Amino acid sequence: MIDQYFTHTQHRNDLYFNFFFISESKKIDSALVDNLKENILKSYRSIDQYKFHVKGLSDAEIKKYVLDYVIPKNKTIIDANVRQGDWGEILAGLMVAKFQDLSIPINKLQWKFNKDKSVFGTDLIAFNQGAAITDIYYYEIKTRLNPHKKEGKKPNYNYISVLAHNSLLKDENSPNEMIAEFLMRYFVDREEYDTAQKFSDIVKNPNKYNRNFELFFIVEKSKYNEVIFEELNTITPLLAPLCVTVIIIDDLQQLVHDTWLDIEDHLTNLIKS
Repeated sequence: MIDQYFTHTQHRNDLYFNFFFISESKKIDSALVDNLKENILKSYRSIDQYKFHVKGLSDAEIKKYVLDYVIPKNKTIIDANVRQGDWGEILAGLMVAKFQDLSIPINKLQWKFNKDKSVFGTDLIAFNQGAAITDIYYYEIKTRLNPHKKEGKKPNYNYISVLAHNSLLKDENSPNEMIAEFLMRYFVDREEYDTAQKFSDIVKNPNKYNRNFELFFIVEKSKYNEVIFEELNTITPLLAPLCVTVIIIDDLQQLVHDTWLDIEDHLTNLIKS
């Protein structure tokens, strides 16, 4: 459904990194909001997991479970940042699967131990479609209502593009393939040994794979200014090949708000359908 509301185009070719632009092609309506609610709920739990736990519970008890155990609370600024970050990762995953036609083997949000905290590590990892893995894509995802403002601590203020680059670079400089090793263990436990072997090989032979680095920015249209990427273009390229994708949304704050609004009611309807 996401491709009914957004278009994906090459935006600029005068930068050292590839630069893509995703913008609204159709006014966002309740159908997309409901679809995003469903994808958020499925990102935290599978439908089978929900149904297993809420069997025999009343609608009120199901809603309480969602609020108490599934979605991040929304009482403080930190809570709001976690919600916004999770929302951005989920939307970016939909964009990656649809517009880049890549495979995302696992949703890491399902493995939170604390629903009110962000998950550590690389935001998203994806692979080429097909039986054999040849290309690995690593993502840093940032959602900003005010992307035109520099962030950080004195004297190191930077636009979010540079901060995202440095965060992904930090992960890349880690001496191991932690995500692939986790995926190997995950699929062994599921007795999916052929899939587990693919990730085991990445751990053992990381240099034989094509590594790609992606920065995803989901930003408010009225506050967007491409100067934030000019700063990124001035730093020494340390991640290559690097791709930047900007998702421009008109009234991003309202869309985020509407997506979370009464999401617990959406689950009760979803598991009954």
